Amino acid sequence: MKIIKLEWRGVKIPLRNIEMALDPRKAGRNALIIWIHMDNGIVGFGEAAPIGPGRPPRIAELAEILHELAPSALGLHPAIAFDVLSTLAPRTNAGDALRFGLETAAFDAMGKNAGRPITDLLGGVIDWVPMVYLLDFLSPSDAAAQAKEAVESGYKCIKASLGSRDPEIDIEVIKQIRLAVGDVISIRADADEGWTSERALYTVEQLEPYGLEFLEQPVIAEDLSGLARIKQATDVPIAADEVIGNLADAQKVVSASAADVLVVKAAKAGGIRHAQAIMAYAALNGLTSTVASSLETGIGLAAGLHLSTSLGKANAASLGTGMRLESDLLINPIVPVRGHITVPHVPGLGIELDYDAIDQYGTSVMGVITG
Repeated sequence: MKIIKLEWRGVKIPLRNIEMALDPRKAGRNALIIWIHMDNGIVGFGEAAPIGPGRPPRIAELAEILHELAPSALGLHPAIAFDVLSTLAPRTNAGDALRFGLETAAFDAMGKNAGRPITDLLGGVIDWVPMVYLLDFLSPSDAAAQAKEAVESGYKCIKASLGSRDPEIDIEVIKQIRLAVGDVISIRADADEGWTSERALYTVEQLEPYGLEFLEQPVIAEDLSGLARIKQATDVPIAADEVIGNLADAQKVVSASAADVLVVKAAKAGGIRHAQAIMAYAALNGLTSTVASSLETGIGLAAGLHLSTSLGKANAASLGTGMRLESDLLINPIVPVRGHITVPHVPGLGIELDYDAIDQYGTSVMGVITG
């Protein structure tokens, strides 16, 4: 099996609810969809975009890089082609995002050829993955009401974004969620780099009675010593998110005893296997990990599902974000059922692209390289 053609196209997909965006002018998902065509008729799919919604100039940059690299993949087995392209791609955020898209497409093709799901190729298991229900910046009463509805619909894990200028409001958000959902449901809180160390130390102490599963990234990524200080001062588990990119970042966090949980994003790690290596390193050092998306379409979400169970039974993952887009570009969208999503059990990614949707949301960024 050898590559005979690489193809790509940019897409821009709006959010279903524009009110959910902090900046409505930038609301949506910009990404580069990648196809690698094999000489036996198999086609592998991938998605590349920097973390977050992406910006059109960044997607154009990805396309330019891929146009330069693609000829080097022609005539090669997808596994070899990925290793070659990964070596040639720049060591930048754009390069890592492109690695994720290319590796996803390569794994998809290899899984289809072998008749095996990607997670099976990774040594994982076919299982359902519990999803995290995400609460954006809400008042205490609205957060509690939405959390209760989520639990009634089957979710077992709630994650609240905290961003008030008044720490007492953030504390009240968690208090009201706990009162609404009871003691059995897991609650995660995400400060999203929004606090100083001093505010974090005060707030996390006030949050201790509410049994958080973890508090995520209370201080900026650059303040690793501050993160470690917070971890040492509280019994509330601390999760590292923005500070985690690749395995070297994870090693720094572990060496500094700065976190109990690592948040893993394959697009930031530089691919599925690099993300899996971070998860394995966390487990080896007594930490847990959780897989998260960053507004990916169904292509990236499917890759995240396979990654989630690549080391066995998955922790609750933040992979339900496809519902936030007008389309996740799949014939059968990836959406939670009773708070869970099952890892596709068919070969490769286990998805079918909606080409009408790709045409609808496609941009002028496109290209193709053939042998």
